[in-house]
Amino acid sequence: MAEKIKPERMRPEDYAAGESPMSRGATYVRKEIVSKGVGFGSALAIAISFTTNESILWAIFHGFLSWFYVIYFAIRY
Repeated sequence: MAEKIKPERMRPEDYAAGESPMSRGATYVRKEIVSKGVGFGSALAIAISFTTNESILWAIFHGFLSWFYVIYFAIRY
């Protein structure tokens, strides 16, 4: 049985200036999910809090609590 040869992965800095990875039919996938901004848990907590309490201040506070508030809400209600 022949071994499969795994192609080398090219990084964006490996391409010549002005050359696009897409022009060669290659794709580049970033493994980074969230680096900056509001995460899904915070956004969900803010939406639940604002819908329940209709208060921006409580929504901001619950956004900082993130998944803790979401779990609390799921257990409580």
